[in-house]
Amino acid sequence: MTDENPYIQPENYYAGYQESIDRMKEKPDVVEFDKLCHMVFNAPDGKALMNEIDKRFIMPALASPANPNYDTLVVFMEGFKEAFRTIKNCITAHEQRIRAEVSSQ
Repeated sequence: MTDENPYIQPENYYAGYQESIDRMKEKPDVVEFDKLCHMVFNAPDGKALMNEIDKRFIMPALASPANPNYDTLVVFMEGFKEAFRTIKNCITAHEQRIRAEVSSQ
């Protein structure tokens, strides 16, 4: 009998990730941006730059509570920090795509 019991089939954890990869291939602009971020910030000088960005802009509080516009400044600075966080996420996403393509071959 060729019918297999779906309850005893092993879970394919890679299938969902592969679907995500396939969907991203339909968005070359996103993939290209991730690739460029990875190329720039994965090089030794780029890694050093990202470490400095972390220390100077992402980790410390950039708004002082003594500022009269503190509430507005906090929101602005979080948006500023989010730009750098997005670049870091793009680098990670591209690294994950590279690992997924290598493991699927």
